[in-house]
Amino acid sequence: MVIHSIIMKTRIREYRAKYNLTQEKLAEMVGVRRETIIFLEQGKYNPSLKLASNIAKVLKTNLDEIFVFDD
Repeated sequence: MVIHSIIMKTRIREYRAKYNLTQEKLAEMVGVRRETIIFLEQGKYNPSLKLASNIAKVLKTNLDEIFVFDD
């Protein structure tokens, strides 16, 4: 059996710019470290559903606008 990892692309950077938020400010608003936001933006980390939901709320959009799954 072959297991494929699912890569999640994000539009966090784009939405942060829209609301003039730094990585640090967004991290503070959702309760994580700045490095977590960096890793999310680089596609190196898939967030928990809770974190993804919190990010979408802060960025005033829904999950499927911020996070896109790519096989």
